[in-house]
Amino acid sequence: MNEYVFEVRLRAVVRVRASDEGVARNVVSSVLGAPGSVEINLANEKNAGLGRRVTVTEVEFVHEKRPRLH
Repeated sequence: MNEYVFEVRLRAVVRVRASDEGVARNVVSSVLGAPGSVEINLANEKNAGLGRRVTVTEVEFVHEKRPRLH
């Protein structure tokens, strides 16, 4: 099987309850991490169940800008 790498732009809206904006802004990146092996395995099992011959090997999110207050 061949391996392909795709770059996809994403937009996320993260709601955070915190004592102030600075604290809230600092935790945003912690929830935007890549999915772990468990989530990737679940996606692969679902695809196999649908008859798709595909395996996700890795997912990485890159933050290009600071979080913006919405």
